[in-house]
Amino acid sequence: MVTNPMAVLRRENTRLQAENEHLAEELSSLREFVHVLNTLTLSAKRFSSDSELLPLLEQIFSKALHLLNAPDGSLLLLDEEENVLEFVLVQGTLAANLKGYRIPAGEGIAGWVMQNAEPTLVRDVRRDPRFSHMIDDQFTFRTQSIAAAPLIGDRKVYGLIEALNQPGDEPFSEDDLALMGLLCRFAGEALADVERIKPTLSS
Repeated sequence: MVTNPMAVLRRENTRLQAENEHLAEELSSLREFVHVLNTLTLSAKRFSSDSELLPLLEQIFSKALHLLNAPDGSLLLLDEEENVLEFVLVQGTLAANLKGYRIPAGEGIAGWVMQNAEPTLVRDVRRDPRFSHMIDDQFTFRTQSIAAAPLIGDRKVYGLIEALNQPGDEPFSEDDLALMGLLCRFAGEALADVERIKPTLSS
């Protein structure tokens, strides 16, 4: 069998072009993430009171969903007295319905993240026994995929961020989860700072 050198070169050229495009996309994403981290670092340095907490959480939450290209998502905080999770920030289809909504702290994938203090990635929730249909059934929504990470500060879990339904054939990746985990650490430390600030403010 005689190999056509030109055909080989064309295939190699096509492969290299695709590889270069992939590397360019990864570099662009990395640069954007570094910019986000720098912005949040500056915001965290200026953080000095509990009145600034919600705007900082909103900033972190918005940037997390943007980086993951997730159309829907929520930030939930734990009410320790009632042992429930409250939807404090919500973006997407259910924003008007879910804000202020509460679920048991052990419910679904969110509850698993809280109890285990670990991030998790679910590309098809219908195949995951941890998934709860409660919200989907009540609000006629269809959750397809989830990337979720806990808000941990000073070794305490304050809540979590969930990103939902990233479009595409391969929704969410381990890299997405790693990015979300780092952003959630910012939020968790901010929440821990509030607890440290409060005794000082009340004295």
